[in-house]
Amino acid sequence: MFVDGAESGGSYFYLKNSLKCSSYILPADAFTPALTSPMPSLIAALKMLRPLNLLLGALAVLISAALMPAWPAWGAIGPAMIVVAAFNAGANAMNDWFDYPIDKVNRPHRPLVSGALPRRAGLALAVVLFAIGALVAARLPVPARNIALYLALPALVLYTPLFKGLPLLGNFMVAGIMGLTFLFAGAAFGNLAALWIPAGLAAGFNVLRELVKDIQDVDGDSREGVGTFPVRFGVPAAIKVALAETLLLMFGCLLPYISGAYGTTYLITLIVGVELPLTYSFHYLVKHPNPAGGGWVAKVLKVDIFAGLLAVYLSKFDV
Repeated sequence: MFVDGAESGGSYFYLKNSLKCSSYILPADAFTPALTSPMPSLIAALKMLRPLNLLLGALAVLISAALMPAWPAWGAIGPAMIVVAAFNAGANAMNDWFDYPIDKVNRPHRPLVSGALPRRAGLALAVVLFAIGALVAARLPVPARNIALYLALPALVLYTPLFKGLPLLGNFMVAGIMGLTFLFAGAAFGNLAALWIPAGLAAGFNVLRELVKDIQDVDGDSREGVGTFPVRFGVPAAIKVALAETLLLMFGCLLPYISGAYGTTYLITLIVGVELPLTYSFHYLVKHPNPAGGGWVAKVLKVDIFAGLLAVYLSKFDV
């Protein structure tokens, strides 16, 4: 188990001296779990890195590979997945480090604020993971390397301290990063043009999801002075924008079919897996125009993104 740096030295010497001077003896295994059991810390670290998000990134790379005219070599797929996973995990760790005061209000169960990990672990893991991703990206083809190192990495590092508090702009920043995942994969596989549609769909989903997450987090963001759209303009106004974005997303998802880029298989999967959940989300926000409603819709959208990825993949089998 990790121990916070501000407390570890003093606590050790205090306990050592207390044991020497004490008239009683503590059991020999009194502190054994903290010293010999790394599993709680490993589980907490994994939780902080958001395994579902990492799976989503891995799926994005695999679907990008599947959409290529010919399946790319695993020598290209593997490094691309490592870069996406490392950057994604590093961003999650850095976000938790920056958002420590906010998460005390919004998400007290998260590893850093709950004490399962020391706060410094978030920053340390972020630095290591970003470094791993950058080193692997440097060995990829020039277009993929440039997207990773000069677009994605700066955006991930600067998002929370600079862009998160800018109404809607921060949401578009996150959405753009998600879209870059597909463009990066396309560049890594030598066919960037084939991934513009999936990139646009992913970005559209995440614009909406980031806004409803801001609605969910309005109390903590307000206390810490983070000027998200719901904080600046109120939850009712944010709900109206979220409803408008939902309608735009529902129409935008249909454009690849309307334009002829994707066919019937895409359309059927889209209606069942994406359009119906978006319709449900719309009505749920209308009936629950509050932070709790935003939190539930954010969860629905997180699952719905998987359905969107499935629809994009199945489009390959359209004739």
